[in-house]
Amino acid sequence: MGKIAKMTPHLANMIAAGEVVEKPSSVVKELVENAIDAHAKNISVFLLEGGLKEIKVVDDGDGMDADDVHLAFHPHATSKIKTEYDLSRILSLGFRGEAIASIAAVSQMQIISSQDGKEGYQVTYEAGTMRSSSVTSANRGTAVIVKNLFFNTPARLKYLKSAKNEFASVMFFMEKISLAHPEIRFTIYNDDKCHLKTTGSLALPALMGEIYGIEVAKAILETEFVIDGVQGKLLLIKPEIYRSNKLEISLIVNGRYVKNYKISNAIIEGYKTYLPIGKYPITVVYLEIDPMLVDVNIHPSKTEIKISNEKAILETLIGEVRASLEKATLIPTRVLPVQNQNVGYEKMNIFELPKPVFKENEILYSTEPVREESKFDVPKETMESVSMEENFVEKEELSKLPYMEYVGQAFGTYLIFQNDQGLFLMDQHAAAERINYEKNYLLLGNPQQPTTELLVPILLNFTKSEALFLEEHFDEFFKLGFEIDAISTQDFIVRRIPLWAKTEQKEVIQDIFSMLILHRKVDVISFRDEIAKQMSCKGSIKANHALRREEIDALVENLSQCKNPFTCPHGRPTIIKFTQEELEKMFERIQS
Repeated sequence: MGKIAKMTPHLANMIAAGEVVEKPSSVVKELVENAIDAHAKNISVFLLEGGLKEIKVVDDGDGMDADDVHLAFHPHATSKIKTEYDLSRILSLGFRGEAIASIAAVSQMQIISSQDGKEGYQVTYEAGTMRSSSVTSANRGTAVIVKNLFFNTPARLKYLKSAKNEFASVMFFMEKISLAHPEIRFTIYNDDKCHLKTTGSLALPALMGEIYGIEVAKAILETEFVIDGVQGKLLLIKPEIYRSNKLEISLIVNGRYVKNYKISNAIIEGYKTYLPIGKYPITVVYLEIDPMLVDVNIHPSKTEIKISNEKAILETLIGEVRASLEKATLIPTRVLPVQNQNVGYEKMNIFELPKPVFKENEILYSTEPVREESKFDVPKETMESVSMEENFVEKEELSKLPYMEYVGQAFGTYLIFQNDQGLFLMDQHAAAERINYEKNYLLLGNPQQPTTELLVPILLNFTKSEALFLEEHFDEFFKLGFEIDAISTQDFIVRRIPLWAKTEQKEVIQDIFSMLILHRKVDVISFRDEIAKQMSCKGSIKANHALRREEIDALVENLSQCKNPFTCPHGRPTIIKFTQEELEKMFERIQS
């Protein structure tokens, strides 16, 4: 007798439940998507203990008759697709016909549905077996109740997290599905407390405010584009607000919240140098694509997709993000901290302030020119264009920075400006980094670089494995403008370098070679961003360095002409603003 036997339907459903139903948020996802497919305009989710004890989803959609309610519990029963042609043009959120049967196999489940709002029908299942069915009165639409999830599968039950964590997962999905369908009113309760309520008004800024808060809603940059039949809309949040993970880069394709690693990275690439290292933007990407060009049938959870013309979309997204950020004014406003909230601002005794400690040759506050050598390279033409008598940035019409009067310099690091909007502090090192980065990035974009011979060759030392790579690629380095000779198995002499590297220090040249060796690819163009960052950081004026007035004017002038004058190449702000109102609150001129 053979060893192979056909599984029972119940066992097959329990196995399928392992793919479709992982935790309460999986159940909520499947039920809410079914409600959306049923054309619901109002969808409410009620949870007990984060969904561990009970999940109830109520909608005002089309509803089902008695036959459909029974069929819904059968595996692979669906109203969404009927032929192979339908599978290639999926317009609904659900289509596999597995969710209800899988959930019913591992819970106590009841469906109550009505098409006319008068007479309805209810069916109750427990562990995949029908317990009752009857006619009942019901509102138009469908209510699905799921109790004691995984009560009959202890192995899966023990891996569920706390009620708080499971509820957080549900909220994450509900926020994303709310963004995907702003036309629907969503309400979610946990233990009788309302945690989210959207208006269904189609007003995206208002929806973003309901989900993320008013500060995010005020920081939205919105843009639209069309490419190769793809209609796209981007909601970009200004980089002054960011997150420590990629979870808030939301992709909505044809009304479905999905994940796509390449699209997320394209958004991050667009924000490059606008955000600190290790920080990520809040962004919503809406794409309307011909269903024939999208494959959503990759995973049972239906959260992963493949797109046919993905490369063109990625390039467009990067360009659209950069263009939107470059057009915006991105000076972050800092709110000064308030201490002793119950009694107002904490008063300070000026006679108890610690005395400042001055370093040799350091000037903490200066309104007079400091005659000292500077490390900031001021172009002659810029020097000639800046008037020493004027206390403001010229050519304001070409600048992305506002009109600002120079006040002084603090700690040899921060330049102080003011205007009728408030007080501005500029980090001189970050500003110089941005200027040099954009200059170097532009220079590195030309593969045909002019070269210069070094009067004093640079001696570099590498490990033996690095040295072997160098020797193998001497010709390729020569094409980049570097002329190298080996003087031992690990020591090399650099005799000629590209003109863009002329003013750079030895360690920068060492870093460039090390990076190219690490990537095993001798191509400056491919790594121009990393190289430009290294060059700009080490070649810029440093903190604790007093600047002459003409250097300050030139720094501001050059920064104002940058594509992105608001952050250094590593995403730190170059300039921040304190409003006059906040300063007056600090001094109790006005009451908060």
